[in-house]
Amino acid sequence: MALALCPQVLCSLGGWLSLYISFCRLNKHRSYEWSCRLVTFTHGILSIGLSAYIGFIDGPWPFTHPGSPNTPLQVHVLCLTLGYFIFDLGCIWRFAWRKSIKKYHAWRSRCSEERQLKHNGHLKTH
Repeated sequence: MALALCPQVLCSLGGWLSLYISFCRLNKHRSYEWSCRLVTFTHGILSIGLSAYIGFIDGPWPFTHPGSPNTPLQVHVLCLTLGYFIFDLGCIWRFAWRKSIKKYHAWRSRCSEERQLKHNGHLKTH
């Protein structure tokens, strides 16, 4: 079953990448991160709309039929979202990795300094 979903997830990833490239070309005066955020916004609007349609119109109602088998539309939305999360992981790796690593190292060095001061008795707590 999971192997059969791989082509759908890869097509979804290709769609998100195509949308990202289109946004990059349309917004040349903006940064690449801006286009990534536009794709994130598009995913948010699309997933809210599809989830509302599935929950309120298409069914089954999750409060009266919990644990019922997934409909084909639910599986398609799952694949669409999984493809987006793979795209987003690439964006995090490309844009936020350097910033987060710098913050992490700054935090670790500060904690290390406080620990050394505490063990040496120079840091007083009141």
